Amino acid sequence: MTSAFPPPRVTRRLRPHDAGAAALLVRELGVAAPLARVLAARGFSSPAEARAWLQPDPASLHDPFGMGGMDAAVARLADACRRGARVVVFGDYDCDGIGALAILTTTLKRLGADAVPFLPHRLRDGYGLRSETLRRVLDEHAPEGIVTVDCGITAVEPIREAVARGAFVIVTDHHLPPEELPTGAVLLNPRLPGCSYPFKELAGAGIAWKLSEALLTADGARVGLDGKAVRSWMASLAKVAALSTVADMVPLTGENRILVSWGLAGLAGPRSAGLTALLSRSSVRAGKSPSVHDVAFRIAPRLNASGRIDHAFRALELLTTADAVRAGQLADEIEGANTERRRMQERVVAAALERLEKTFDPVRDALVVEAGSPEDGWHRGVLGIAASKVAQTVSRPVLLLSREDGRVGGSGRTWGRTPLHERIAPVARRHEAEFGGHHAAIGISVAANTFEAFRDDAKETFARSRDEEEWSVVLEADAPLRASEVTPELVEHLGRLEPHGMGNPRPLFLLRSLSWNGRGRPVGERGLRLAFEGEGVRLDAVGWTLGSISTGSRAGTWDVLANVAHDSFLDRPALTVLDAVPAEAA
Repeated sequence: MTSAFPPPRVTRRLRPHDAGAAALLVRELGVAAPLARVLAARGFSSPAEARAWLQPDPASLHDPFGMGGMDAAVARLADACRRGARVVVFGDYDCDGIGALAILTTTLKRLGADAVPFLPHRLRDGYGLRSETLRRVLDEHAPEGIVTVDCGITAVEPIREAVARGAFVIVTDHHLPPEELPTGAVLLNPRLPGCSYPFKELAGAGIAWKLSEALLTADGARVGLDGKAVRSWMASLAKVAALSTVADMVPLTGENRILVSWGLAGLAGPRSAGLTALLSRSSVRAGKSPSVHDVAFRIAPRLNASGRIDHAFRALELLTTADAVRAGQLADEIEGANTERRRMQERVVAAALERLEKTFDPVRDALVVEAGSPEDGWHRGVLGIAASKVAQTVSRPVLLLSREDGRVGGSGRTWGRTPLHERIAPVARRHEAEFGGHHAAIGISVAANTFEAFRDDAKETFARSRDEEEWSVVLEADAPLRASEVTPELVEHLGRLEPHGMGNPRPLFLLRSLSWNGRGRPVGERGLRLAFEGEGVRLDAVGWTLGSISTGSRAGTWDVLANVAHDSFLDRPALTVLDAVPAEAA
């Protein structure tokens, strides 16, 4: 496998920073010098900007009525709520769509609407608002209106049909808008051309949260919610919005940083029976705020699991139930679904890599496209996460697809900085594919009789745009760090940069000329626990790839790229080493 999949090239660099700006931040904010260097390197040159970043404040959120279409959406929905009209809230089966559905349905019900949540089935209905699913919604529920969350911006024909049948439609979506937009509907999407809303990176649940804020601000007093009560309501909804925002891997900057900070803090003591059960099954200690890592690798996979292998309604019910006994039952069912999801995912990854060991050519292939069948375990619900795992192994963008009912469809995930959505879009149009997604993640489906032509076209298109630099792993240190600066006080100060995620990674430091005696205790498959020394200071460290360095080459002086955090095993600060090179080679 090693020879079939050569590791990606590593590019190492150190961000420049303004020493004067860093010194000013130390004086004005009282932060540790290494934190000030990180802030300066990340562009925070004034104390006011840095203070706002270090202290995310819900009061700094933008006015929801600044989003294009918000006035019209609130007017239409507030009227429906006052009359108790039926409104179907149409969601998506991933964590973002489920969270958005829970947020908006709960708000509309509180304001008096007969709000009916609808989640499509991943396999039977497919993604988004499709014509067949729309007709079922209209026939079964006879709503006055439909509000989509986390989908709908590409549903041109279904929305035209809904409007023709007399329903009003409001689309709330954060996906990239297509060239042809739905007509006859109110569109809420900060990415729309001409929308002046200042922050473009909200997740689907973030937009549902903003719509809820606008509705409650405009109409909450009618149902007894004054300003203080509205804020309390929004704080409660922020807990769900935080989970969805982290799960959807949008940048944790701007409003996303504020929502996630606010929501995760609130999850230290949730009053919701469903959230309490979910956190317990995710091994998050009671009374402790979950971290972004907890959400991404423990909580979100559980919420996603039901929708991946069956129906997502269990996850929606878990987020909205007030019954502790029912919440426990649902959490147990979701736990079982997550176990099954892992098994199915591992099977697809193993099958794809077994093929690629024989067929992958790192010189030729700029895109991997593989298709299987449900009979062989290629379940569409796990293809996205499986594609991510395969991409990490082959260091290329990957499409994994399943052949089913005359279609070949599935998911794609990028690698490195390849703009997957932008590059595959013209190929999808040429082959009349159903297609949508983000910069780094897509869903796609083509007719089975056109799959081979689509695959060849896609691979050729990516080969023509081949750029090895896109696939390199960039390790960009935020700032230099001396061994003597690694203290418990530094760890405490660095904690103010949380929550970490896309757009706000953990600070990476460059520590030069650290001595290593060559000894280390193996951990994991390729890791080592070891100790460096610099300036007479011992630095405990763990490096999850350092075991790959041959024993005879370990002793010496090293330049190290590392995160700094409290090591709960050692109960003191330690380095997590991402990269180490001999000092003379740096």
